Amino acid sequence: MKVRGSLARPTVPDTATTSAPTLETLEQMLMIRHFEEALLALFAAGKLNGTTHTCIGQEAVPVAVMPLLRDDDFVFSNHRGHGHYLARFGDYAGLLAEIMGRDGGVCGGVGGSQHLRRGRYFSTGVQGESLPVATGAAWQLKREGRGGIAVPFIGDGTWGQGAVYEALNIAALWRLPLVVIVENNHIAQTTPRAEAMAGSIENRARAFGVGYVHCAGHDVAALRAKVVPVIDAARREGHPAVIEFQTQRLASHSKGDDTRDAAEVAAMRAGDWHDEWRAAEPKVFAAVEANVKARIAELVREVEGRAPSCWNFDAPSVADAPAAGSTPNAKRQTPNAKVSGERVLDQLNRALHATMSADERVVFLGEDVLDPYGGAFKVARGLSTKFPDRVLTTPISELAIAGFANGLALAGQRPIAEFMFGDFIFLAMDQIVNFAAKSVTMYGGRVPHPVLFRCPVGGQRGYGATHSQSVQKHFIGVPNLDLYELSPLHDMSAQLPRIFERGNPAILFESKTLYAQAQCAEGRVDDLFSFDFLDADGMTARALIDAVPQVVLIATGGMFPACLAAARQLFFEHEIEAHIVVPLRLYPFDAAPLAPLLHAPVYVVEESTAGGTWGAEVAAVLADRTRVRLIHSADAIIPSARHLEKEVLVQPEWIVQRIVRDLHEADPRPDHQ
Repeated sequence: MKVRGSLARPTVPDTATTSAPTLETLEQMLMIRHFEEALLALFAAGKLNGTTHTCIGQEAVPVAVMPLLRDDDFVFSNHRGHGHYLARFGDYAGLLAEIMGRDGGVCGGVGGSQHLRRGRYFSTGVQGESLPVATGAAWQLKREGRGGIAVPFIGDGTWGQGAVYEALNIAALWRLPLVVIVENNHIAQTTPRAEAMAGSIENRARAFGVGYVHCAGHDVAALRAKVVPVIDAARREGHPAVIEFQTQRLASHSKGDDTRDAAEVAAMRAGDWHDEWRAAEPKVFAAVEANVKARIAELVREVEGRAPSCWNFDAPSVADAPAAGSTPNAKRQTPNAKVSGERVLDQLNRALHATMSADERVVFLGEDVLDPYGGAFKVARGLSTKFPDRVLTTPISELAIAGFANGLALAGQRPIAEFMFGDFIFLAMDQIVNFAAKSVTMYGGRVPHPVLFRCPVGGQRGYGATHSQSVQKHFIGVPNLDLYELSPLHDMSAQLPRIFERGNPAILFESKTLYAQAQCAEGRVDDLFSFDFLDADGMTARALIDAVPQVVLIATGGMFPACLAAARQLFFEHEIEAHIVVPLRLYPFDAAPLAPLLHAPVYVVEESTAGGTWGAEVAAVLADRTRVRLIHSADAIIPSARHLEKEVLVQPEWIVQRIVRDLHEADPRPDHQ
């Protein structure tokens, strides 16, 4: 081997096909190697905490690939991503400061070793999480038509994740410019690939009609030569591909947890590029390595001497900011305009049409949403006809649907993703909780991530245990995740744009029983109840008879009909007047509009089962102002038979009985005994 060039850094990229590395390649490989060895030394000295996953032995992969990518490409790295970041940006100081929690860290010390964001480079610590996200970004790049590609990095162990296959299926179906880089080091954390994976990566890729290329060795120029045509095909023709690099991980999974036999590791080291290149050209190699070691040592000293990084985690949330177009002193919103014969379903459909007409960034996706079907509950009716390029019908792949939407959000779009039934949202929990919600602040600063997940929920339809749940409580308390619920009192034409403008990922829960209900308008609910809004932006609606309530019901939108029936019964049969407060936003819960009503007993009504509920959250928020009672469904699964279902789910008479009993117990007069 001959090392070409002098110790000065070359100004042209390494594109030669000979096995001799340029000085730039040698220096870059050594910089990554010694940077990570310095991390392990810092851990051993007790100067770092947490975890770190080094790529020692795998340096040739990022060094070969990264110079082939453009600034407008998306790169999705993983937990073993130091080499990816360093080969992409050469920012050794920024990465070390990030990992050490010092000033100047690329993400202010919040992301640490695994969670980095810079431009269109992202890394996460969940295996396989980035692939569905990459498909969404790739779709938008294809739509823009400028030849951009999305490049996720994964390991061989990641092929045990279903997210990989959902993403590959979509990439092949829609011919997306997606190039998956697989760093196959033949071992997961401690489990050899032979014990965790049947078949081959090649056959798995080809089963989806996705192109496949195999790369081996550490000749950077030769590796690049094999990668170039794959990337070019993805840019020109949208051919998705998998590139498998045969490589080896010389260090432990993280710090000191290597369970492999010492002889096995020694055998791998014998084939490592480091010793091979050093033996081939010892003088030049020694000079370059000495220079690299000195630079890394100085870098460690300099960064270690910096002040600790600071993070203002108490900074106001986007979710706490007034909606665009409103101010704290704005005039209270008037009730919805009258649309003759409009149902809640029609109103939501109209709102979607209006939102997509007004904003070309809005993309709608979900299962079976194309016309003439228009989705299981017909909410998407007419959208694909009017917006054929922005309405996507997807495979039955909830995880991929959510991930695709996340990728669209990263690419500057405003996606609306429909889950056919809310029960299925659990299949997408990782993408919603670990990616969408965390991405807002996980990378050290508040970055808008506008994505809306639509979620039909609730029972009373005889669909049984896995198609009837009210799942809202499972998402309460997730930072940066806003929760909304549809109601007959709220005009979603006004509210959908506001939800996006807040910048947080959001879930819109929609009770299936509401779809056929009449939408309330012009301040009237029925012959007895009117309605208004308690706040300026129309988030908190109130149905009432008179201005002074004896009881306040705080209800989710889906519980409004039951509460209305109960309130009518309370009025006519017991002379008890109730106000029904229906917040559009369930979480974060805004208690301020309720202040004038809290002199009366408060009941929170929801269809969820007991335990860890939205009602409990409301009670906690109001704890220092009033006592709150909770009314919820029985602690049971939801049966299919209608008469059994009614025994489990909240009924209007439950509400009436609870309130009358409580008020009688509180009033000692004889006529209330």
